[in-house]
Amino acid sequence: MLEQDGLDRQLTLASASPRRRDLLRYLTPHFSAIATQGEEESWAMPPELAANLPSFPLATAQHPTLLAWRKVKAALDEGVTGVILGADTIVVIDGDVLNKPRDPAEARLMLRRLAGRVHRVYTGVTLLNDRHDQAAPSLQLALDASDVQMAPLTDSEIAEYVATGEPMDKAGAYGIQGLGGRLVQHVQGSYTCVVGLPLVTTHRVLAAAGLIGLADPAVAFERWLADQGRTTPACTAP
Repeated sequence: MLEQDGLDRQLTLASASPRRRDLLRYLTPHFSAIATQGEEESWAMPPELAANLPSFPLATAQHPTLLAWRKVKAALDEGVTGVILGADTIVVIDGDVLNKPRDPAEARLMLRRLAGRVHRVYTGVTLLNDRHDQAAPSLQLALDASDVQMAPLTDSEIAEYVATGEPMDKAGAYGIQGLGGRLVQHVQGSYTCVVGLPLVTTHRVLAAAGLIGLADPAVAFERWLADQGRTTPACTAP
């Protein structure tokens, strides 16, 4: 819970993603969630945001932390107060961003491109804290990156996976926490960054905002895995 002068403060996750909501519950159960379409907006960046965006090798318009901020701003514009957390994830290979596939044919093309190769997954995190009278920072921006080694895949393996429907709402046309985890050989970096909410980074920004009673991110990760009844591809961090 958040405390200010002895009163609880509300944490809101600005995300429609059930995966992010699920992961956050393992750090703290004390939050609500709101779905926004903020990442589709093209609001101008305030100076504080522009000055503090983490380094990113692609165009600013594609910056996951900027997209996460837009989700937070959309929630703020809808009247949400307190502490607002947003996140956004993109998949990059050869300098190209792979978004959610438009149809099964595009999903198959994406997976053929990823097969047998390493690609990078970025997740940007933005936290806005309206407690201006407190020592906690009002705006926190972070960016995580993980390298994912995809297994070599045959056309029939790709077609079988696409036929499950799982790739259709996933950036890069796969979900590492689902059936798509079978396609991945190794993750260099945070596994939960690839899922969509890096637990270590999220823990850090929530703690800096004054959230108390947070679970240790490594423990949260192990509990999340156990409750899913699955193991992960080899990874170097939660």
